[in-house]
Amino acid sequence: MIYNIVGLIMNFLVSLIGYLCSIPARAKGMKFGKKSYIGWGYDFLFSSMKGVIIDDDVLIGRDAWIQTINNNDTNRDGPIISIGKSSRIGRSVTISCKKKITIGEKCLISYNVSILDHDHYCYELRSPVESGLTDGEEIIIRDDCFIGAHSFILKGVQLGKHCVVGANCVVTKSFPDYSLIAGNPAKLVKNIKCQTSEQFS
Repeated sequence: MIYNIVGLIMNFLVSLIGYLCSIPARAKGMKFGKKSYIGWGYDFLFSSMKGVIIDDDVLIGRDAWIQTINNNDTNRDGPIISIGKSSRIGRSVTISCKKKITIGEKCLISYNVSILDHDHYCYELRSPVESGLTDGEEIIIRDDCFIGAHSFILKGVQLGKHCVVGANCVVTKSFPDYSLIAGNPAKLVKNIKCQTSEQFS
């Protein structure tokens, strides 16, 4: 009985702290589903979060940098970041969006991962501070994907469902369902579904 009461109190406190942490993000335009939380330390002073949509039961670790950038006319509807139900995102993640970034349901993204749908425009003989950013190219990470620590998912990439991205990967191109990829730039190591089928055949 006592343990049940303590558990209820702890759950209430965790929910309360989670909600309080989310207040600045909500004020900046981020929309949260039920039982979804973001850890403390995220950047809200200098980042726009309008267009960030978090579904139910999503947890985002502390020190996140999640931003939408809308400084041109190429995306009239505004940039959108969408994170699906029951996904887990580790601490110190960077998600920066000019067009659209979609993360599916039940994805697990490790710590210090960067997901960027644009680049700095560095192709002219002037300062990159002045030259700005390239146009966004949509990123799609489908359901049940795992992204290892310190990885980069770059513009235009689409990952099929249940892809596994090894730690320290730089993903510059798209991969189909059940791909295990690794390296810099990331390359296909094997198809997980085929490997599993062989083990149990």
